[in-house]
Amino acid sequence: MSHTQVQWARGTTAQVASYTGPQGELVLNTDDWSLQAQDGVAVGGWVIRPRQNVRVVTGTGAQAVNLTDDLIAWAPTTPAATTFTLPSSPRTGEAHAFKYLATTGSFTLTIAAPSGQTIDGQASVGLGILYAALRVIYIGSNQWIAA
Repeated sequence: MSHTQVQWARGTTAQVASYTGPQGELVLNTDDWSLQAQDGVAVGGWVIRPRQNVRVVTGTGAQAVNLTDDLIAWAPTTPAATTFTLPSSPRTGEAHAFKYLATTGSFTLTIAAPSGQTIDGQASVGLGILYAALRVIYIGSNQWIAA
């Protein structure tokens, strides 16, 4: 079989997130194997994801949401109040989903907007019912919406 080998630009999550490539360039993220399409303007480009990146969190207390977290399943080993803070420099259309999987107690999973941003006009939203789920999407102008 005959073919032409193509090698795309590549780098870690941090490297790709700080890169602005020419319009139409594809960049491979070597941490999560996602592709970013560059438009010559947006730092980091636009993520092309054929699958969801799921992170299961068993800890409690303050938790950071990573840019690559499409779905956070909260399944703490010892339930206690927990706050997930959204990324501080989101791109329009960035979305993160949360699923409450605590098996005992009635603790609140809080999703907090970074300083200067809001979720449906509030600083935070909460989930307190077993198996509840919520997805938030950044729509620009320091606003996240619950969907």
